[in-house]
Amino acid sequence: MDKQTSDFYFYASGYFLLACAVIVLSTTNTGVGQITSAPKVVKPLLCFNVESDELRTSDTEQGCMAPEESLGISPIIHSEVRPTQLDRTFEVRFLAAQAAAKLAGFNIRITSGFRSQQLQERLFNDAVKKYGSEKEASKWVLPKDISHHPWGIAIDVNYPGDRKAVKWLEENGSSFGLCRVYLNEWWHFEPVIAPGEPCPPMMANALESLPTVETAEVK
Repeated sequence: MDKQTSDFYFYASGYFLLACAVIVLSTTNTGVGQITSAPKVVKPLLCFNVESDELRTSDTEQGCMAPEESLGISPIIHSEVRPTQLDRTFEVRFLAAQAAAKLAGFNIRITSGFRSQQLQERLFNDAVKKYGSEKEASKWVLPKDISHHPWGIAIDVNYPGDRKAVKWLEENGSSFGLCRVYLNEWWHFEPVIAPGEPCPPMMANALESLPTVETAEVK
């Protein structure tokens, strides 16, 4: 092959590679543009004024204004770090529900919220003595490593007092993201839904909330 022909193939190959690179970059930039221009998802957000007891509907773009606090937009689950108090968003949900209950003529209050692991262990041991076995006790009081009280995401309301007022919370709590979760405990509520969602069917008792393996281990 003479030099002229060799140079022709050399430059032709270069132009071909350059054209491929331009096509790839154009395709990539188009994809990036599409991702960037995707519409923002805005969700309703309830904001509770902890000073005036007023509840206002905002959204996730506008947010809440001080001294308002958000009720959140999802179920509340615990972190991996052990807390030392009730989850604050959960508490704000209850405060908002408490203010609404008061307007409806009902008085609701937390009679047991966050518990230390030491207290939960003592309560569980007392339940074992009362009911005769760990399995039966777990229908009413869960072990300290499993119970949601030491995780700050469970409350007992008005126990053992005004059950009628708690019925109001059972019927209206879903608006604030609060649900009664056990059939045998009219006083026990958890933040298992986002505000406004329907509460799930209640479990017969706390033992049903345990995974199958753990349930089998509770003798």
